Amino acid sequence: MGVAVLLLAGAVGVRGIPPTRPPAPVDGPVDPSVAEPMQLLLRGGERRLEDLAGFVAPERLVAWSASARVPFELTGCPRTADWLQTEPGQRVERLVESLRRGSPEEALAALALVVQIARSTSWDPGFFGGPEHAERVGGLLEEWLRVWAQPAAADPTLYEPALAAALLYGRAMRVAYESKTVGRHAATYERAKAFLQTATGAGASRRTAFGEALATRYPRAFELLSSNGDFLLGCEEEARVLWPRLRGSCP
Repeated sequence: MGVAVLLLAGAVGVRGIPPTRPPAPVDGPVDPSVAEPMQLLLRGGERRLEDLAGFVAPERLVAWSASARVPFELTGCPRTADWLQTEPGQRVERLVESLRRGSPEEALAALALVVQIARSTSWDPGFFGGPEHAERVGGLLEEWLRVWAQPAAADPTLYEPALAAALLYGRAMRVAYESKTVGRHAATYERAKAFLQTATGAGASRRTAFGEALATRYPRAFELLSSNGDFLLGCEEEARVLWPRLRGSCP
């Protein structure tokens, strides 16, 4: 009975101790710093370029002012690799590279320029063409994703644009490896597969943060990345939904 009394007294005492408050949650970014960032990657995105100008670092403003609108004003539907070798194309490519090294908002601006290059130039190989023009589009997207894919998984400004970039990368590289009249371009196929599997963790024991985001938002595209066949088909299907008129052959 004495033990029972002690236990009862202990229980009453414990109930009398005020509970410890849980630590206050740490505030994190909830809203994107650029409103509706995906709009910048869709048709009409040039109307919002000025929204990004305020985020461009001072050392990049001269290049931004000189070249940011060049892809949006491009006419004639030139071949991608050929145009990127021209003086305006080189200036835009250098601007993209510089913006890519900056803030998330500058990275969004770089991606908007890359998507517009894909929209305004021709990278569809046709019946007898090769993969080089589609590979140039894929290369620009691959360089961007190497830097920003993983950070974007936790960044509200870049989250959706980065996923869209992966889909467009898949579409461009699928066009490239399927451009061979018979069979596939093996080197292009293996390059794209190695890159996306590393970026997402598809086919591995553990997904990356970016892979988790892609699997959540575009499950079929993610699942096909680990297949042994036409592994970019899911990415192309989703890219066609986002950009139904972006076919690599200009409007």
